[in-house]
Amino acid sequence: MRNAIASMVAAVAVAVALGFAVTGAALAQEELCLDKREIQERINSGQLRQLSEAIAAAGVEGKIISSAVQLCRIDGRWQWRVNVMDYSGESKPVTLPAE
Repeated sequence: MRNAIASMVAAVAVAVALGFAVTGAALAQEELCLDKREIQERINSGQLRQLSEAIAAAGVEGKIISSAVQLCRIDGRWQWRVNVMDYSGESKPVTLPAE
């Protein structure tokens, strides 16, 4: 009986340790998004392009329908994330390079 309890405790300890390891890895990969002030500062300094420039450069046609536009570091690069409605009324998320 003691061996069974010891084995269960060991298994739980391993599961908890793995859970913390996975959580730590997920946090390390978490995206960094800028607030409006930081976005404007980086655009003004020439580090990042404006959303309108990114849309034109990517050739995206349609209307931005989301007020929740984000500028985030994704896979090591600054990307605009927006929702765009095309001319047929379909909405889709779009990610555009901001650098």
